[in-house]
Amino acid sequence: MIVRHAWPVVIGRTLVLGFFFVIGCISILGNQLIGTFVFANDAVQKQAVINLTKKHFIALFGTITQWVSPCKISITYDPSTLPEGDSFKVDPSGNLSSILSPNSVLISNHQLYTDWLYLWFILYTAKLGDSVYIMLKDLSKIPVLGIGMKNYNFLFLSRKWEKDKIVLTNQLLTIDANARGLGPANGVTHVTSTNVGSSELHHWPEGHKAGQIWPYSVILYPEGTVTSARTRAKSNKFCEERNMPVLKHTLLPRVRGLFLTLRKLRNTVEIVYDFTCGYSDLKPGEYGEDIYTLKRHYLKGYGPKKISYHLRGWKLSEIPLGEETEDIDDVSSEDLIKFEEWLFKVWYEKDRMLDQFYKLGSFVDPESEVNYTAGKVAENTVVADFRINSIADIVGSFASLTIVLLILRIIWMTLSKILF
Repeated sequence: MIVRHAWPVVIGRTLVLGFFFVIGCISILGNQLIGTFVFANDAVQKQAVINLTKKHFIALFGTITQWVSPCKISITYDPSTLPEGDSFKVDPSGNLSSILSPNSVLISNHQLYTDWLYLWFILYTAKLGDSVYIMLKDLSKIPVLGIGMKNYNFLFLSRKWEKDKIVLTNQLLTIDANARGLGPANGVTHVTSTNVGSSELHHWPEGHKAGQIWPYSVILYPEGTVTSARTRAKSNKFCEERNMPVLKHTLLPRVRGLFLTLRKLRNTVEIVYDFTCGYSDLKPGEYGEDIYTLKRHYLKGYGPKKISYHLRGWKLSEIPLGEETEDIDDVSSEDLIKFEEWLFKVWYEKDRMLDQFYKLGSFVDPESEVNYTAGKVAENTVVADFRINSIADIVGSFASLTIVLLILRIIWMTLSKILF
């Protein structure tokens, strides 16, 4: 048994890192509260503080992850589909350095509950870790973490579409307005509201304002859940009912969430990053949530040794979004079917690439114009350590705690002089 998996080490590590994580999360929340209080009347600075604490959180959680279960990140990319300036490099120390475009939407297949961590890390290496928005099920009621994520304006789903579509639409329109410099992050208020059912949609000024803008990177998983025996059976049943081939490694994606996201961000989104994720230690037919449970990953240290990605990009002009409607449910059936066909095609291609990955260990794609042989794949692949290399971001997580301790020390020293 490797020493770091021995029970005495596991118990000691869990106590130390668990304490480190909890205190770090409390301190990050403190950073948010102090920042929003100090800059209560300065929308720009208040947003800057919230964005800074996003970097602090990914640095904190990433550090915990790399200490508990070190791993590698492999990215095979199709340069012909990505923006011209995008790149991935590995420095002499094995750290990943990326250049990605802001104002992007990231989609991927979903295998682990922590999948989002690794995509956030990739954005962090591209200096976009402070502009992340994640669409996931409602975690707002989790103590400390939930409050912090609400402050991040993450896109929580209640799984009730009538409610979700209003909340998501307003959040997406806000993200879009901030990216144009005409949203609440710049102190701008919405100009009109319209009723959709019993709820209100907020509309922001049109156009772009030079100066302070707030880019975004929205992460979402169209499958809506991780692959498992239960979700695989539901996906297969749906495919069979529609006379569609059964997917082997992915789940048939849900359409409405991504459709709504791209339509409401269409004025600012520059690129849709399409990630296909494979875990090197998984075999066909195995499920990540069974092999890499949170307990095995973060308590015992048995996390994935290598996370492999295939990345390609989609211009918005390549995606059929149809005519804009105020209520997403008012879209024509023809427009929705065209988008559904596009998304299903993407997912069947993703399933085919994963089939190659499990057979060959890499994303060789015979139908690709770029990565059609193992040699071509090697030319367009980088492998780096999953590692947070900024001490400042880790230390910054504990800023409010440090301030509180300094204040308490000053108070103690003052009282000591008076009383003793």
